[in-house]
Amino acid sequence: MKKKRIMTALLTTAMVFGAVPTAFAADNITVTVDGQKVSFGDQQPVNINGRVMVPVRAVAEKMGWDVSFEKYSTNDSPVVNGRFQEYNHVSLNKTVKEDKDLDRKYLYFTTITIEKKTIISGSSGYLEEEKALIADPVVKNGRTLLGIRDLANGLNADVQWDGARKEVKLTTKPVEQYPNYDKLLKYIEEYRKAVGEQTDKQKEQQEQQKQEKVDVTNESSYAEQMLRLVNEEREKVGVSPLELDSTLTAAAQIRAKEIIEVFDHTRPNGKACKTVLEELGYEGDYAGENISKGTFEEPESAMELWMDSKGHRENILNPDYKYLGVGSDFESESNGLFDDIVSYWVQIFAR
Repeated sequence: MKKKRIMTALLTTAMVFGAVPTAFAADNITVTVDGQKVSFGDQQPVNINGRVMVPVRAVAEKMGWDVSFEKYSTNDSPVVNGRFQEYNHVSLNKTVKEDKDLDRKYLYFTTITIEKKTIISGSSGYLEEEKALIADPVVKNGRTLLGIRDLANGLNADVQWDGARKEVKLTTKPVEQYPNYDKLLKYIEEYRKAVGEQTDKQKEQQEQQKQEKVDVTNESSYAEQMLRLVNEEREKVGVSPLELDSTLTAAAQIRAKEIIEVFDHTRPNGKACKTVLEELGYEGDYAGENISKGTFEEPESAMELWMDSKGHRENILNPDYKYLGVGSDFESESNGLFDDIVSYWVQIFAR
């Protein structure tokens, strides 16, 4: 499945205080957001060459933005030994509109690339040009520090410096005053027209049809594929093949839905995973369960993960097992920029 990802990016510009000296102590700088003091914990703001540098997460989250630190390569990433190198990114996102009918979020986003010392901002359907940071990012005590004015500009806030009190005052803006807000509204309108509005009844019918299709596929094609993969591995080590059991498969399908809610061998109701067989009246000797989760759809990927894990591999190759049940389920995860299909797989073994 081909997925489109829009790289988020963040714009930061460092705050210059003119002739302000570098003599004031780091723990004497106060930062407020809309009059509320920001708590920084183990790393306080610092003055570096006349610029106030602050831990990015503490300030951004106080301003209502989500913060994540990521690594990925881009088209301009350096190549070493034939491989693209990963850049470190600080990604900040703010949801400004939610479309319940289409189950979609519309965002403003900003990304800072640490190694390149650059920032880029945008919104759903709009992206600015990448720009250079005024203040170089700094890492102290494991915290990433950015220039306060860079952060304010990137997160669409006003900033003031009170030299007498050594206080930085940040004032957030309503989203209607964010840059290119009209472009965001136009994008939302165009997206809705392109996709088409869906009523709750239509969505319910689509979900029901999707689930019916998944159930049929899980219990036939996917189960047979998984059985083949398991028996190929068993044949390599001279172990007799397993047989697919309909009751075990029904139990595995129930468990596949349950691990979406709680990814554990303990069921959402707090009971052991084997109790699902008791509920279905299975009379055989239960042995074990393998579970997996990932952004892939084919059983081959789940098998690769299990075969790379000692405990899961031992279940698959155990010569005492005779029967196998296979279950799978899928759900879509979206952050408003791209969608991922997350698959959940279950194997149940019995003697």
